[in-house]
Amino acid sequence: CFTTKNDQRFLENILGIPIEMANDANCFALAEARLGIVQDVMPNAEVVFGIIMGTGVGGGVVVNGKVINGRHGIGGEWGHNFLDESGGPCYCGKSGCVEQVLSGPRLAEFYNERTRRNLKMPEIVKRYYEGNDPAADETMQRLVHFFGKAVANVINIIDPHVVVVGGGVGNIDLIYTAGVKEAEKYIFNNRLDTLFCKPKLGD
Repeated sequence: CFTTKNDQRFLENILGIPIEMANDANCFALAEARLGIVQDVMPNAEVVFGIIMGTGVGGGVVVNGKVINGRHGIGGEWGHNFLDESGGPCYCGKSGCVEQVLSGPRLAEFYNERTRRNLKMPEIVKRYYEGNDPAADETMQRLVHFFGKAVANVINIIDPHVVVVGGGVGNIDLIYTAGVKEAEKYIFNNRLDTLFCKPKLGD
């Protein structure tokens, strides 16, 4: 993982061209805002929130086509806000972070604890749609409920025009239907007009 100015110079020397380095979620949000799905659904969107939900949970904020890094460079990092104590300890030193509830590995762990099996999320989702696995149903209900609750906090603070959801967990269709309905319960408004989209440029 290249993270310092020395790393940047090292890569520039190898490649022979200037490069820029940034957080993956910021790059995802910026790409979708400028070149991706946002240009298709609302090209004049002022505020875009890009979400990556996969092995971790990250986010990036783009306002008027520019990434908002913030004072500490953590703008958009919703994955380490408190969501629910059931998430347990997080590597960041806190407990109950969004990432510890909504990341793919943690959702799979939730299922596996109930079934004593060792399945990955695609198989759990498949079992949910087959309709004969109560633990898969419980796992999807957990995803929907806590996605709605967590993203509502973001909406209440930055009120994005568009939310683009990437990452492996972002491929689960329930997020865009039941998850959005759940978010309606928690936003500070009488309706939810935010557009929720799958990415155009890939996970």
